[in-house]
Amino acid sequence: MIVPDDMTILEIKLRDPDDQLLRLIEYIRVLAAPGHSFDVFVDPKSQDEKSFGIDGDGSFYIRHIKKNGKMAKFKDDKLLENYLRSL
Repeated sequence: MIVPDDMTILEIKLRDPDDQLLRLIEYIRVLAAPGHSFDVFVDPKSQDEKSFGIDGDGSFYIRHIKKNGKMAKFKDDKLLENYLRSL
C-alpha cells in the first residue's frame, strides 16, 4: 500500500463490541472538515483531564476509517455493518 507522505496509518486492536471508539473517531472525522477547529476533552473536571486540539484547517484530516480491513460506513451515527447484521 502506498501512503502519501502527509498521511499516517494507525492500527488499534481493541475490544469494543458497541463500536464506541470507532463512532468517536468518525464523529471527529466529520467535524474536522476544513475550516473547523475544536478541542476534545478527556475526563473533564478531574485531575486527569486533558484536552487535544483538532485543527480542521487542513493540517488535521482523517481520510477514512477501516474496521477489520473494510471501510467503515455510517448512517445516523450507526455503523452500517452492525446495523444490517441486527435486522
